Order: sequence, then structure tokens, then C-alpha cells
Amino acid sequence: MAPAGPGCRSRPLCTLSAGRARLGARDVLRDRLTTVEGRGGWSTLSRHAAIEALWVRREAALTALDALLRVPTHGDAHPVNLLGRDGDDVIAIDWEQFGLAPAGFDLGYLLLAVDTRLEELLAAYGADADVRRGAVLVAAYSGVSRAAWSLGQPDPGDHVERLARLSAVVQEAVWIASDDR
Repeated sequence: MAPAGPGCRSRPLCTLSAGRARLGARDVLRDRLTTVEGRGGWSTLSRHAAIEALWVRREAALTALDALLRVPTHGDAHPVNLLGRDGDDVIAIDWEQFGLAPAGFDLGYLLLAVDTRLEELLAAYGADADVRRGAVLVAAYSGVSRAAWSLGQPDPGDHVERLARLSAVVQEAVWIASDDR
């Protein structure tokens, strides 16, 4: 078995090749942003400077994600699919989106669905700087996309409220995707 790489602490699935295979979760964010662009962007939220900066820097953010190690990823990490624990292992269902994705992808998705701070999730995962980068970018871009979409729905749910709670994550994503950092 191959050793686990960065962002992957000896998990059995981490021994899979983390190359550039095009599986499940790999291009979810890129595909989502392409769809959003075709619909005119995040116009319902564009009055906010940080959100506008995220939109303008989306290609740089995708490039930053492309530079991260690809790791085995559930692809749809939220509490409904994460049933509990067995020791250090998480029991997960609904593996339809399983694939290789940037380090931090699942944590970014999970951050959108739980009331746990990013730092707590990262500490529980034992994450490094690359995992943080991936989680921040995925959470920010997915969170803004969900909030923008929800504003056009009869019942927007809690997407806008969740995005407001992630304002520091959005700011960090703007910084990560910034050319002048």
C-alpha cells in the first residue's frame, strides 16, 4: 500500500492513486461555476464587495484548487450522509459522487451544512494548509452559489443565513484567489 499523502491521515481510501483522474467530485465546482456563469453570475448578490471579488477571481480560485493534491472524496459530505463513527472512521452512505477531488473538498461541503467552525473541522480532520485552502475555496464558492440560487426560489431556506455566518471564510477565499498575495 502507498503511504498517505498530505491531507490524508492513513485512511485506507487514501492509498488510491491521487492523480488527475476525472471522477465524480473532481470538477463539481468548475461545472457549477460554468452553469452559474451561463445564467448571468451571482447577480442577486453582486452588490457585496467580497462576493464580487470572488466572482472576478473564480479562474484563479479554480487554478488554486487544481494545484492541490487530489484525494479520495465522498463528494456529498453533509450530516444526512455521515451516519456516525466507528473509532476513527466515519460511517458514510450515498457514495454516488465519490471520486478524486482537491484536498479539503469534503470539509468545504461539510462546513456549509453544520454549525461547526472551520477551525474545529480542520482540527478534527488533522488538516494541513492545503486542506484548509481547498475547504475554504469550496465552501466560499459553493456557499455563494447556493445563496444566489436560493434567492430566486419560493422558499430560499437557510442558504443566505449560512453564507452570512461564513463571511470570514469568504474573505479568506478572496485572499487565496488574489493575484497579489
